[in-house]
Amino acid sequence: MNKIINLLVSDHIFALFAFGFIFIFFSIFLYLIFYIYLNVNLRGICKIIFNNEKKYSSPLDPFNFIALSFLPTTFWREVLNIKYNKFFKSLYSKEFYYRLDKGKLVELLGGYRFYFVFQYVVFVSSGLGLLFLVAGYIAYQSL
Repeated sequence: MNKIINLLVSDHIFALFAFGFIFIFFSIFLYLIFYIYLNVNLRGICKIIFNNEKKYSSPLDPFNFIALSFLPTTFWREVLNIKYNKFFKSLYSKEFYYRLDKGKLVELLGGYRFYFVFQYVVFVSSGLGLLFLVAGYIAYQSL
């Protein structure tokens, strides 16, 4: 264990690559947990978002999972609209994403909080992993 810690401290390029791969593997692991969580709670989430709890069935196809897993990022538009009165239609002059009213969004946040937490942690972890990998690559190229 001391050898690994000494290697991480002495070789910064190795440390950047190691942290990058750790974050990438962590995000893949969380994405698998997110898949299980979404399949377990699929009926309730579909009932709130689509008003049809049978729109998707378990187990989810990969493409349906990806489409449903990106929905929490689209709801930031609704959160900003409800909380800060920001209108995206006037900012972008087009309508996009699923529209939710305040009651449905509060119900989704209250009942399925980890639906949002998992997705944001996966995005942050993936971003940090890619950032460390790119920094390691740049540092390696500058030698």
